[in-house]
Amino acid sequence: MPTHDLASASGPILAPATVFGAANTIAMLGWLALVVLPRRVRARRAIAAGAIPLLLAVAYSALIAAGWSRADGGFDSIAGVRSLFASDMALVAGWLHYLAFDLLVGTVIDERAERASIGRLALLPALSLTFLFGPLGWLLYRTQEWVTLRMRGDGMPVTEVTVASGWIATLAGAMRGADRRLLAIAGGLLMIVPPTAMAALLDDRTLDGANPWIKPLKFELSLAVYMATLSVLVPLAGTHAATSRTARWMAWIGATTILLEMLWIIFQAGRGARSHFNLSTPFEGTMYGVMGVGAVLLVLMPLPLALVAWRARSGGLRAGVVAGLLLNVLLGGAFGAILSARESHFIGGDGTDATGLPFVGWSTTGGDLRIAHFLGLHGLQAMLAIGVVASAWRPRTGTIAVWTVATAWAAATVTAGTLALRGVPLP
Repeated sequence: MPTHDLASASGPILAPATVFGAANTIAMLGWLALVVLPRRVRARRAIAAGAIPLLLAVAYSALIAAGWSRADGGFDSIAGVRSLFASDMALVAGWLHYLAFDLLVGTVIDERAERASIGRLALLPALSLTFLFGPLGWLLYRTQEWVTLRMRGDGMPVTEVTVASGWIATLAGAMRGADRRLLAIAGGLLMIVPPTAMAALLDDRTLDGANPWIKPLKFELSLAVYMATLSVLVPLAGTHAATSRTARWMAWIGATTILLEMLWIIFQAGRGARSHFNLSTPFEGTMYGVMGVGAVLLVLMPLPLALVAWRARSGGLRAGVVAGLLLNVLLGGAFGAILSARESHFIGGDGTDATGLPFVGWSTTGGDLRIAHFLGLHGLQAMLAIGVVASAWRPRTGTIAVWTVATAWAAATVTAGTLALRGVPLP
């Protein structure tokens, strides 16, 4: 007997759950072809960007045709989208949309990386994030590509930075001749500040009394300032510093270490977990140790420039470079080591950022070793600025001025550290 009843008691021949499982397997084959097969194998992209996305497109089209009319909702509001994807067919169609387009984006990343001569191993973080989170991987890759292309070749044209024309001309010359490799790393860090700041605005969780995204935001800004300072420090240290092995190693150590540290800090922020002082699992404990090694490398890597400056410069400029690097290593590094050896940077007080100073979170109820660590590290910027200004004076007067301020800065840093160790908050 003919019937026009569209309902079926037995259900469809092909269930959405079956399509979901098969699509996952097919998409994974595309990613494996992209990641595992050598670049010289032409078929890898034909599989990843051709055959598999087309198969997913066929399944997607069938799901839309069979299920669109029975789904409620729409794209005009969050409630409408939620209602739309309450249907299994629409939900699986959306998932296939994600699988196909992320694989296509991964192929574009692979093609761009080959043209930019970015190695397969260096590409894995971006491809992994594209596989898991789509646009996040694309953002990481474009940042990586931008930084890598600007780090190629020599750090800068070899130009002489003279001090005879005054401190403004000296600073302008140093900025024009800034090491482009180190400057590129600083630029890459600044490129991830906007999404981190937006995450802080969207996330209502707290970690140790503060928004979990404040820590990565502080690290991004602090490391960007540090690398930008080092980029200017290279020409100020001496004419041949830019072409030295020291500058080249600084760039690659900085890029590798910062990438690893920021990926971990951001990953832990997304989980709402600590990146520092976290020994809750063996892996997290290991990563905390790895970050400690990275921090030591970042502090020590510019130290050879002090010797370069000592040989190539004189007067206030030499004193500024040498004093800044020594403060950075001896005080910033020392208080960083003391801080890392403890279970927390707080000593006494309520042990939370909730009552601390805005943004930096420094404790107002007890000791906080981060203050001395901060002063030691950023003594580099202060001494360098004073050295550039003092370089316009007579050499002896400028040298005395720099070392006088450096001694006062060191005393203030040690005082802040001593008060923190005694559990006393700064007034």
